[in-house]
Amino acid sequence: MFRFLLFLIVFIHSNALAMPPIMPLNEIQNGMRGTGYTVVENSGVLEPFNFRIVGTIQNGKGSSTYIMAEASGDLINRTGGILQGMSGSPVYINGKLIGALAAGFKEMDPNIFLITPIENMLNIWEMPDPLGINPRAPKEEIIEEEKNSEDEDSEDEDNLEELDEGIIDGENFANEKSVFIYNGFDSAGLSYLKNSLPNFKDITLVASDGTPSLKYDASLYGGAPFGVAIVFGDFLVGATGTVTAVDEKKILGFGHSFMHAGNVNYFMTDANVIGAVKGVTNGGMKMATVGSIIGRVNQDREAGVGGVLGQFPSVVPMSVTVNGDTYNTIIAYNENLMAKLGAAIAYSALSKSSDSLAESTVKVSFDIKTNATESGTFSRENIYYSPADVGQLAVSELLSALTLVTTNTTAESDIFSIDVNMDYELARRTASLVKAEPVQKLVKPGETVDLKITLQPYRKPAEEIMVKYTVPIIAKEGKFVLDLHGGGLVPVTQVQAANVILPSTKSPSEVYKEKFDQLLKANKNNEIIIKPAAVTRTEKELKAEIQRAKKLLARLNKLGKKLPASQPPAKISTNYIIDNVIQCAVNVDKL
Repeated sequence: MFRFLLFLIVFIHSNALAMPPIMPLNEIQNGMRGTGYTVVENSGVLEPFNFRIVGTIQNGKGSSTYIMAEASGDLINRTGGILQGMSGSPVYINGKLIGALAAGFKEMDPNIFLITPIENMLNIWEMPDPLGINPRAPKEEIIEEEKNSEDEDSEDEDNLEELDEGIIDGENFANEKSVFIYNGFDSAGLSYLKNSLPNFKDITLVASDGTPSLKYDASLYGGAPFGVAIVFGDFLVGATGTVTAVDEKKILGFGHSFMHAGNVNYFMTDANVIGAVKGVTNGGMKMATVGSIIGRVNQDREAGVGGVLGQFPSVVPMSVTVNGDTYNTIIAYNENLMAKLGAAIAYSALSKSSDSLAESTVKVSFDIKTNATESGTFSRENIYYSPADVGQLAVSELLSALTLVTTNTTAESDIFSIDVNMDYELARRTASLVKAEPVQKLVKPGETVDLKITLQPYRKPAEEIMVKYTVPIIAKEGKFVLDLHGGGLVPVTQVQAANVILPSTKSPSEVYKEKFDQLLKANKNNEIIIKPAAVTRTEKELKAEIQRAKKLLARLNKLGKKLPASQPPAKISTNYIIDNVIQCAVNVDKL
């Protein structure tokens, strides 16, 4: 026992300072025996397990090669096999690192596992890191700093052989042996998160304390637990696994990808092991929680994850307030994840704070501080109702805005903060347009007509409102038909007219700015929109209309007036979501 403890001290010390010697794949032979190291108890003690090489597996042409091994020893007997959470555990033969425990097999011997060869993992440290420029690293005003205190027999051996490549396809291949964790999400929020991020489907989830804190001088060693996170705070999303190798400040771990996203910007955390739980049918789980932020994970590759201690990721602080209750979190800035994570956090905050998302109304406003707009802030508000899940609708414009910022094709845009406010009501706040009547019997083009609109709120007495509408100067004599509809609805006639797509002559930057303006100025669901009804004309009628417009233009020029380029629709806000479309006719006199 004394010799074993002494070896662990030397092992940890040397691993913490420099990369240990390695054994390449071409030197590994079937039947070789070795030792792996991991932590499975809350004592934090690094424990060994034995293994025997069984063979190698390649998952088809161009795919990585894995080493298959069989584990044994006291630790394996206690845990009932390889555990989720042991992913990344370093495995050695004759004192040389051969790779990281990566995965097991479904419905098979829980002692059988796969090893990612160390030479495949070492390539991670050589990958480019253009995201390393770090203008938005966690600041002390965002995160409170936490100061740093602190030989068994088995079956007969065979010759080394490459096993059937199909064995790691489909349902035979077990889940990778890291543990995905979350905190702050209820069942509905978790479902939204998993649907937004397909890589999070079919995973084991463990609640974890997500209180953010920083450690500037943390250290890790091979076999130690650690975490990777993309969201931290009142909501947390990440995974725990095991460190494979350390070279000064550089870290390798997991032995497989987290989300297989390439060059990334994730939180690296320390982790605290709770204990091991045996599985009912196959394997079990090493329960662990993430701790403090200790560095940045900058590579998320097939062979594992890599990062640097003491460097911190760019972050976006986000706050969501629902009926006065505020949730604060920070998101590791990754363009391809930011929009989905922001929407998922907002949805989850709403779901946690509400009795039910069905038959509910939510008023939403949000501010995104970004250099994608000239003002530096993109602000928007709207109101939503759904008989099924109002949350899906409530975060839709936030999702669109964040997607627009992070998909700018002309230049990289930054997001500096996200603030969302939601007022939730377990009620249906909708109304239907019953009728609209012009007060004036006859008006001329360019004059204003008063429209008396009757609203029928859901299960409430009818209401009347007055709206002023200016008749276009080009309105033709006779009945002038208007469409009145809720801001979230578009009449069929307008959809048909909009189906004609003309090639754009605008630059990409102009198109991008136009998309922002369209979202910013988009009609709101509680607005009544009033605009001329779209009219389908024959070619003959169109020619006659053009001639009439030319005569009108000449007449206006003679009178010293100009023909307006366009007339925006009239709109008025209400206390209800308008759920239908009606028409009314105004009698227009000749000009």
